[in-house]
Amino acid sequence: MSAGEIIAVLDAGPLIHLDELGSLNLLAGYREVLLPDVVESEARKHRPEIQIDSISGLVRVTSNPSAVESMFELAAEFGLHAGELAAIAVLKEHHGDCLLSDDAAARAMAEAIGFQVRGTVGLILRGWQRKQISKTAAYDLLKALPKRSTLHLRPGFLANVLEQINEKTG
Repeated sequence: MSAGEIIAVLDAGPLIHLDELGSLNLLAGYREVLLPDVVESEARKHRPEIQIDSISGLVRVTSNPSAVESMFELAAEFGLHAGELAAIAVLKEHHGDCLLSDDAAARAMAEAIGFQVRGTVGLILRGWQRKQISKTAAYDLLKALPKRSTLHLRPGFLANVLEQINEKTG
């Protein structure tokens, strides 16, 4: 499945962190980017001035209470919060393909029920792979994550990603 055919559903993390980096454009290239109302509210609490309407392919969706309710038990097992639960419910209900989330529990649950996942780091790397940004820009954004965003990454993880990107050409 090519990137242009993928329906992605946003959780608040990548939305907030890409906005902190001034890089919401890295959400482009999906067939649709679904944004649950609960997730938008959460993102706006942290980033009131976020330019959500600038996201290419954005579709706002209202969370279906019965779809969310049907997942309560599984969500409790994974320790999900309202936004993550709404995003996964929308993913299932709208036959999405990929959850865009930085939350480890949400990613684990989405993978457990058969969906792809990608977080902020993956979206930056995807932007480079799709030639939306240069290798240097991708490297600089990744290096800036700890200083310019609220995303918490293990230093060893980020160092490994930066080393890998340095080793690749393009």
